[in-house]
Amino acid sequence: MKQWLADRGVHYLFLLFSAVLGVAVAVVSVWADGAQGADKRQWALIAGVSAFGVVLITHFEKRLVERGKKRAEDRAIRAEAGMAQLYTTTLRPLSEKIKALAESYADAAPLPSSLPSQTVSDLDDLRKDVLDEVLAGAVDLTAPPLGPSFLPRARCSFYLYDAATGGFTLEASYPGYRPPRNVIDPVGAAHMKNEILGGGGKTFRIDGDQVTRSYLIPAGTGYEAVIAVPVIHGTREIGVLSVDAPRFADFIDPHVTLMEALARILAASYALK
Repeated sequence: MKQWLADRGVHYLFLLFSAVLGVAVAVVSVWADGAQGADKRQWALIAGVSAFGVVLITHFEKRLVERGKKRAEDRAIRAEAGMAQLYTTTLRPLSEKIKALAESYADAAPLPSSLPSQTVSDLDDLRKDVLDEVLAGAVDLTAPPLGPSFLPRARCSFYLYDAATGGFTLEASYPGYRPPRNVIDPVGAAHMKNEILGGGGKTFRIDGDQVTRSYLIPAGTGYEAVIAVPVIHGTREIGVLSVDAPRFADFIDPHVTLMEALARILAASYALK
């Protein structure tokens, strides 16, 4: 904030100096109009110096703007590199270990076929807490809100897969005021099954380059980019986790790693079911 105020202060100071010198050029031109001889040369010199000052200030301000852009680009590059390192070296291996631990626990000590209703309800509530955190985290970490409204720009959804029907039904979405379709149509469901969930699962991304559209995002929704990842526990195909953003540029490569890690955490919560 202090840096922003300092930058704006310098900008307005240069603007003031430029305006003063510009007015000086105009005034001197009027005064010099009736002058002759040495006086005319003196006024001309003053006008020339004032005009040169305007050009010089414009040049300095342009340099400051260019330096500011360069600093912003450098910060963005460092932030993306740090994000990639964090997701790749910390979040990815951690999510893999959590998923493996949950699967091992579920295989070694499976829940009995009959559980008290309160236990089932408690487990469902805890699983929902995990899902809510996954959805909100994906939105906040991919396309964060911008001013002045600071409303979420991205949207994250989780669709459960029904192996009996081959359909996908919306389990939850965030934010709640822009929900996606509750049920995916048969063509879209086939796309999600074949392109994302089937064959052991693979990540699907609409990046505006290799892929430009998908049944996951119908036209007119206000979103154009998507990262969709499979949620799988062992051989059980649980569903698809997807995050949508308004622009292709909102997503960078580390966001793919993030979504894959969140999908593993979500799969771990469904392993204990």
